[in-house]
Amino acid sequence: MGLRSCLIGCLIVIAGGLGHPPSAQETRPVDAIVVGAGLSGLSAAIEMGRAGVRVLVVDMNSVAGGHAVLAGGVAIVGTPVQEKAGVTDSPDLAVRDWMEWTDDGDPAWTRFYAENSRTMIYDWVTAMGVEFVRAGNANGNSVPRFHFTKGRALHLVMPMFKTALTLPSVSFLWNARAERLVVEGGAVRGVEIRHLRTGRTETLRAAHTVLATGGFESDLDRVLGNWTPGLPRPDRLLIGSAISATGSGHDMATAAGAALSRIDRHYIYIDGLPDPRDPEGIHALTGGNGRSMWVNAQGRRFTNESGWDKQILVDLLNQKPSSYWAIFDEMSRDAFGVRGAAWLTTPMAGHPILDNPRSAHKAQSLAALAAMAGLPADALAASVARFNQLIASGADADFSRFKPGDRLPATITKPPFYAVQFFPMTRKNMGGVSIDSGARVQSREGRTVPGLYAAGELTGSVGINGSHGMDGMFLGPAIVTGRLAGRSVAEALAGGERQASAAPMTEPAASSGGPSLDGLSAETLKPLLSSSRNGYWHFEMVHKTVVEREYTCTRCHSATLPPAPLVTRAQRAAQTGLCTNCH
Repeated sequence: MGLRSCLIGCLIVIAGGLGHPPSAQETRPVDAIVVGAGLSGLSAAIEMGRAGVRVLVVDMNSVAGGHAVLAGGVAIVGTPVQEKAGVTDSPDLAVRDWMEWTDDGDPAWTRFYAENSRTMIYDWVTAMGVEFVRAGNANGNSVPRFHFTKGRALHLVMPMFKTALTLPSVSFLWNARAERLVVEGGAVRGVEIRHLRTGRTETLRAAHTVLATGGFESDLDRVLGNWTPGLPRPDRLLIGSAISATGSGHDMATAAGAALSRIDRHYIYIDGLPDPRDPEGIHALTGGNGRSMWVNAQGRRFTNESGWDKQILVDLLNQKPSSYWAIFDEMSRDAFGVRGAAWLTTPMAGHPILDNPRSAHKAQSLAALAAMAGLPADALAASVARFNQLIASGADADFSRFKPGDRLPATITKPPFYAVQFFPMTRKNMGGVSIDSGARVQSREGRTVPGLYAAGELTGSVGINGSHGMDGMFLGPAIVTGRLAGRSVAEALAGGERQASAAPMTEPAASSGGPSLDGLSAETLKPLLSSSRNGYWHFEMVHKTVVEREYTCTRCHSATLPPAPLVTRAQRAAQTGLCTNCH
């Protein structure tokens, strides 16, 4: 099947307004609603589903995973992966490492996580088919405990989603945005949603609601309005978080009386590269070159490029303006890496960043490079000469990047020379909605908000990261707090009367017929992808990739997964095997 046929077939997926209307969904009673199908929401749903709790998971996207599919790995203590590598670890060592790095991480949650991460994360997810292949070093850890799956955390999320699909009491409602909580007599009794593709609103009722909506790092006004005291504000801050990270859960929870904690703590990355395909110029890719030298706008080095990111961030934000240029030569070109968008892996002529004049400058001389980048030529030349001199001496006397015996960076001598500008970028919240040890939301008066629970980044990973983020300490707490929320709901319902509230099921009723394809062609897809429509974000991203890479229909579709709406759990499970076509 060719590209044209594939595109016509794919239009069936979005055919709500192109043919027969979608059939009405059946309803059934639910005990709990989970808002968000990311890692924490899935963890809560699985925990409840295995206890027989009737759960409805609501997500504004059409697929599971949330921000986690972009993430790396998980910090876990005392695993077989560590043991196989000869690493000796313990909860006491982990607590000591983490409390020292974070400065003021929550001690009780830090201890709980260190003592329970093996059983609550490693043992739990590997039983679902997750395979951790190595444990790496990471900020704030004296031993390797940053666990990676094959590929990125996509391979952590998808086995969990497939597990949730096997639980008959767990259902999903896609393309629906939660807008406010239903509060009656001081207790949360459900959520009001908007179906994004139709605009229709609906009230879903349940005795228990778990918010797992993520952070607000894609709302720059909110980030800067809650900026960390004492930390210089950046001149330009890029967005490096998920499209859904707008703080909707924070708004709903606080409207129901929830307290917020550490809301001014953010994990700000130092390697934000403006996405050249973003017309607004505010969204970031992440990238860098470990062999490069960094200079500020004055053309001078200002930090240890290989140092800890929490110190580099302070050094960066103290620059005027708060950005830097990575300088390297042709010998180090291949060391440049970038990620954060599917289009980066699309075959194209040249490098997607280094050969793009909107993203990088390239010149045969340092003087010409300085002119292109707007840097002082004399200062840049002097900085490069000094950097090369330090490498020749074997020790960085200026910023302690290397010392005698270390592997030395490459000198900057062989043209063409490159300059790529980087900015600070948002990534993760380290504060959020306050919860107790059972993930029950706490009010501003210090009491439990009845019927309301929170998990994951919405809670700021329960303050474990303190003032300085740690690798692997966001996905891990998402699983732990999600499980705790699910466990609390299951315990509250054990032996009690279940509320007879109706909500949509995963499986829709059989349709009376498919959409009409009369008049559709490959040209029909172009206007559908040229502008965003509510509820179609994932479809648009996927099919832009299909068009750009000239995929054929059989790349994704088959007899099991026809180019039509997915209506069964088996189809949803099969769909998880296709995610690597883009990710």
